[in-house]
Amino acid sequence: MKAVAVVGFKGSGKTALATKLVRILSSRGYRVAALKHAHGSLTLSPTDSAKLFEAGAAVALAVSQEAVEILERRSLALSEALSLLRSYDFLVAEGFKESFPGVRVAVVRSGEELEKLAHPLTIAAYAPSGSVAGASVPVYGPGEEEELAGLIEEKAFEPPAGLDCGSCRYGSCVALAAAVLRGEASPRDCAVLSSKVKVLVDGKPIDLNPFVQNLFKRVVIAMVTTLKGVPEKARTLRIEIEE
Repeated sequence: MKAVAVVGFKGSGKTALATKLVRILSSRGYRVAALKHAHGSLTLSPTDSAKLFEAGAAVALAVSQEAVEILERRSLALSEALSLLRSYDFLVAEGFKESFPGVRVAVVRSGEELEKLAHPLTIAAYAPSGSVAGASVPVYGPGEEEELAGLIEEKAFEPPAGLDCGSCRYGSCVALAAAVLRGEASPRDCAVLSSKVKVLVDGKPIDLNPFVQNLFKRVVIAMVTTLKGVPEKARTLRIEIEE
């Protein structure tokens, strides 16, 4: 999964640009996922499913022949969201300017805003009202979204896990992502993404930091190797538990 974050200050036009990028990337044959960082509580539309959810339902599903809407009462960290969406070709995220471990486009209304949003992972700026003076990255404007999407296709990569486990030599997921953008590292330098220990719960992957990976591996192997019929040089092990 390649990923890009659209960042900017409130009212700058982030949602409008993210929407255009989703439309363009989808038209180019990608399966695109969208992720939005909402500050505070979500503002729900006046749909029947939202009314059921606001009435106190733990989860509300609206199902049609074309789509499924899910409203669920739980918090979700960025790392969990990334893990859930890795099966898609492209992720367009809106927000997460402090923590997103992937390339980003800054939506700005002035050079001052661009300076405040300066980040080693910024590959371009988008100015809805025109050009921005003094920019250190390419600046795109209305009518140039196709060209911007092309740059994103070229520069984007799979983001690290977002756990900030400290197990890679870069110390944080953002630092590792910056090294990937510079061509000095690979997303597989992420100790979580390169793990050979996989845990899926109801089909959903659960990212494990290296300590938990080793704990799972050692405990499970210690138990299984005591069982009769297990080959001494077995290379893989898969356990399924239904409850």
